[in-house]
Amino acid sequence: MEATSTLSDSAAGHLLQVGDTSPMHATATGHAVPALLPADEVDEVIADGLARYGDATITDPHELRAELERVRRDGYAVNRDQYLPDVCAIAAPIVAGSGAPVATVAISMPDSRYDPHEVDRSGRLVADTAAEISARRFE
Repeated sequence: MEATSTLSDSAAGHLLQVGDTSPMHATATGHAVPALLPADEVDEVIADGLARYGDATITDPHELRAELERVRRDGYAVNRDQYLPDVCAIAAPIVAGSGAPVATVAISMPDSRYDPHEVDRSGRLVADTAAEISARRFE
């Protein structure tokens, strides 16, 4: 995934600069996109290998496929310390009229601000925002 903007002065907001990339299998934005891709395209991501970046990184192909299914079902992806330590994020796909993912909306936070009891509420807000952008831009 490629970072296209940074809005926060917090440590979590400055970890990526515009143009930086990160592994699809280890980030919330990275999970939001392949969750909507055909299985053969997901297989290509998996074929590149699922490197471990931290203890929470998904490195098992079956576990990644199950996580992508959860993202499809719930409408948003969650990353808690999977790529960078002490960084969490929630992301949802922005989709074109065809249903293909073209971008994501995400919020990130330090692990100290991650509240598992708020994930569903925050996830719905992010997913609703992505859906509104999709509707305004592509319908």
